[in-house]
Amino acid sequence: MKTDIFVQKSSNLFMENRLLKFVVGVVGIAVMVNSFLVYRAVKYQRTVLIPPSMTGTVEFVQGKPTENYIRDLSRRVVSLATTYSPPTARKQFDELLGMYAPESYPSASKSWYSLAGRIEETQVSSVFYMEKLFVGEDTIEMFGDLSQFAGDTQLERASKTYVVSYRIRDGRFEIMEFKEKNMKKESKEEAEDKITQPKKEEKK
Repeated sequence: MKTDIFVQKSSNLFMENRLLKFVVGVVGIAVMVNSFLVYRAVKYQRTVLIPPSMTGTVEFVQGKPTENYIRDLSRRVVSLATTYSPPTARKQFDELLGMYAPESYPSASKSWYSLAGRIEETQVSSVFYMEKLFVGEDTIEMFGDLSQFAGDTQLERASKTYVVSYRIRDGRFEIMEFKEKNMKKESKEEAEDKITQPKKEEKK
């Protein structure tokens, strides 16, 4: 009789042991599935911003902005740099310099403020009509027509391609360099000299 009770208790213990193993297995699988889903959610999470100065939303996926964000900023950059009038040039260049990387700021500020002085002195206005925009891994190319005026007199009208070297650091867009494509190092100074040329001719 006692033997039957012992066998029955042993059988119950084995059953409980199997049930516990099954429960532990189910819990383990559930934890693994949950961990995978959490990892996937974090990996593909999106942060959506709606800045007041942008034309659309800004999305960051895995810490990287979408191409639409880069395109929107590219239009803003080229507008600040190439479409101006004597009263607005310095203010626009101030805003543009705020987008430069810290290591690029000193030389850029010297160049842009020098150009602002020339613009104010010669009263030259400029407008750039962008036609094409190409976004690369760390460069942006913008092609269009540039027109410059001194009062009502048109000084120049030509097709231009501007190249912006940039980087994304901690979600922030930073300009490394802004230049005209295929220009020599001294060509920007030559371009600035063209701005002062009409005034020199007027003096003559």
